[in-house]
Amino acid sequence: MPITDTSLDSIDLLVLRVAIEKYFRMEISDSEWYQFNSIHQALTHFHEQKDDIEHIALSYKNIKLKREQEIRMPQMANDALAENWLLKELGDIHWSLISKGLEQKTSEFRDDLGNRLYATFVRISYLINPLSNFQENEIINFEADIKRFGNNAYYSEVSGLCNEKKLHAFLATSFTHRENKGNEHIAKSNPKERTNHIQQLKHIPEFLTEYRLLKKGLLEELKFNEITFYLGDSVILTINYVINPYYDINGVGLLYFASYPIITDKCVGDFLKEKNEINNFDSDYQTVYRDIFYFANCNRNDLVVFKLNSIEKVDNKLVISSSLFRHSDNTLMVRIFTIKQSN
Repeated sequence: MPITDTSLDSIDLLVLRVAIEKYFRMEISDSEWYQFNSIHQALTHFHEQKDDIEHIALSYKNIKLKREQEIRMPQMANDALAENWLLKELGDIHWSLISKGLEQKTSEFRDDLGNRLYATFVRISYLINPLSNFQENEIINFEADIKRFGNNAYYSEVSGLCNEKKLHAFLATSFTHRENKGNEHIAKSNPKERTNHIQQLKHIPEFLTEYRLLKKGLLEELKFNEITFYLGDSVILTINYVINPYYDINGVGLLYFASYPIITDKCVGDFLKEKNEINNFDSDYQTVYRDIFYFANCNRNDLVVFKLNSIEKVDNKLVISSSLFRHSDNTLMVRIFTIKQSN
């Protein structure tokens, strides 16, 4: 009996599927899932995939990268390390690792049908010393490596050292292509089979599992050290943000992945200033932690709807949960979890 013909309802099936994927630490596509004729067949498939992955993982190389960057004026903003630059630098390191592993320029990424592919971020998380601690002409030494799960999910870890100051980041992308000329429909795809030296993981990383659980609404909270981010739908504030095409849009016409948290900071800062709580949010509070879950993009002529879900002061820190939506159809584009520390 096909799984869809069982007495289990759609929620039961979703919970079952996520539980199986989490147990085997593997992700499966919708098309594969709905072809199974029974739960037994699904479990057999997962066992076989696990054996194949463990065999394949032995034949790949470790793709690594080292980069030295002097902090000059382009890397700074408001007397601190510019977070917008930092995000772009982390993204460039991740893309460079993929390019190195596939032995292709990023502009050459294509699927079997010839569609241009983009390494689209699904989640970025980083812990860093307060940005204002980084000074002009200091050197940041980056080291990074990358792994993959299947041909679509790529997962990198980046560390940065600047004298005594440290950065630790995790980044994950999937390959996507536009289904039309707009940015409303971005579909997953896989690169055309060629050289791929990037090591295959035996199990799906928890970093990606959490992303999928949050996207499906099955994650109730996120924890970072002693801080808990609750994932409810409460909204304190809603603001319509007008996209700046000269700043917020990237080289291929998409809303820049680095712009999402900066839009959030701008809206939070305006809100706190209007309430006469913090007049100089941009300089008085520095990012020490971000966790960004990306779900969708938008066109440059659309509005971005910012929603502040929660904000709490914990000692000398602000703990902020926020989300951005596409105005044209109310599609959730991102959830952002932030910790800011006062100077």
